[in-house]
Amino acid sequence: MRLYRPSCYNTPMFFKSIRFKILLWYILILTVTLFVFSSILYGSFTKTLYNDLDDLLSSRAEGVANSITAYWVAKDTAPAHDGLSSEDFSRNASDWVESKRKDPELMSIFVRILDSKGESVVASKSMPRIEELDKDVLEDALDGEDDFDTVKGEIAEGKKKAKFRVYTKPVMHDGRVEYLVQVTGPTSLLSLASQNLMWLLFVLLPLTVFLAATPALILVRLTLKPVDKMIDALKQTTAENLKLKIHIPDTKDEIRRLADTFNDLIERLDRSFSSQQGFIQDISAELKTPLRSLRAEFESAIANHLSTEEYGLILRQGLGEMDKFAHIIEELETLSRFDNNRVALEIRKVDLSPLVERSLDNVRPQACQKSIALSSFMREPVVIDGDERQLAAMFASILENAVKYTNRKGAVTISVRRDSKNAVVNISDTGIGIEENELPYIFDRFYQINKSRASNGSFGLGLSIAKSVAEVHKGAISVESKLGKGSTFTVSLPLSYPG
Repeated sequence: MRLYRPSCYNTPMFFKSIRFKILLWYILILTVTLFVFSSILYGSFTKTLYNDLDDLLSSRAEGVANSITAYWVAKDTAPAHDGLSSEDFSRNASDWVESKRKDPELMSIFVRILDSKGESVVASKSMPRIEELDKDVLEDALDGEDDFDTVKGEIAEGKKKAKFRVYTKPVMHDGRVEYLVQVTGPTSLLSLASQNLMWLLFVLLPLTVFLAATPALILVRLTLKPVDKMIDALKQTTAENLKLKIHIPDTKDEIRRLADTFNDLIERLDRSFSSQQGFIQDISAELKTPLRSLRAEFESAIANHLSTEEYGLILRQGLGEMDKFAHIIEELETLSRFDNNRVALEIRKVDLSPLVERSLDNVRPQACQKSIALSSFMREPVVIDGDERQLAAMFASILENAVKYTNRKGAVTISVRRDSKNAVVNISDTGIGIEENELPYIFDRFYQINKSRASNGSFGLGLSIAKSVAEVHKGAISVESKLGKGSTFTVSLPLSYPG
């Protein structure tokens, strides 16, 4: 036997399959997530590097200012209080810079000392050629504010330009700026580290997505494997093989629910086909008998010379059988109209109490023939919006059913009450009852609980029509029963509200 192969084995079909869609969404979400994470990581890493460099420059500038002050105090050549007019300032500043040329703490940065006008007094010998002090930076420095800035410069003339991080610190004395300390550090190492991280992320991101896609594909296949088994089972399911069940996976997920739903669907189809087949057989047998009887009677009437009374009897019997055929056809037409939503309802205010009383009066002759006691309990008017003719037919069908299957000297009781939102009608009998395993199916069309019902002229349509009437009125119908003790049918319909 040739087995069905899942769509993933067919490459063109794979790209249309749910596997591919799930995998594609997984890859897209993973890619976006990793891209956002990488962007945040790159931005945070770069910001941290610059913050660390700024902290280094700030601490070095503070150290330079303190060192210069200590140096000048030791030399007793501190600048004059009236600014940088001291003749020894430039020479002493140069001496300090020269003395710190090989200081390990200053090896990675460049130092420049400027006067209060922003003009360079002395700088490290390897100081890069950078832009002049910005006017705004100078104004902030004169106000006692330090400043960080990124500028372009050259290590040596003619060399390629590079970026430098510059920190400018004003040194105050007696509330005024004595001089400015400017420390500069190259950002090349920072840029290199950032670029290395960026390239690393650029390589790792697609590699991670690719490596994650492989186990994801395997996981998707394993997850959807039960679906493939369901497809195999459904392909083998035919109208003649509705007993075949789909394997229920030992899980509690959506796949199990899907399998349960399919099994319920197959079971309902099986019941529907079985009911229809039984109906066809029953109605064929039921129609053949009166047709044969009518044919025999008519042939006899033609062959023999009968009296007028005998002809009349034969015709009346024929009309009775025709009424039976017409009733069956009318029920089938009613169901067809419900199925195709072609039932024209005449909605109006309907008081259920008198309506139910009239339905009870209609079955009173049949009840009297079997000495069945009929009783009703209706304490108050219960008004709904509905089609009075359809509702009357529904209650008549349920009451006729109750009288038909209640033994002699039994009882049928009907009550009408209301709850917070619905009108509730209960129809109880002391009849033969219904087996528990058949209760879920009695409202299915053509369903017959036993052959005795067919022999009574029932074809399993009355209760199905009653259910359709209740549902078209946005209500519901249910049944409770115990075998040998009777049944209770409950009809619930929305109450009418003034409006």
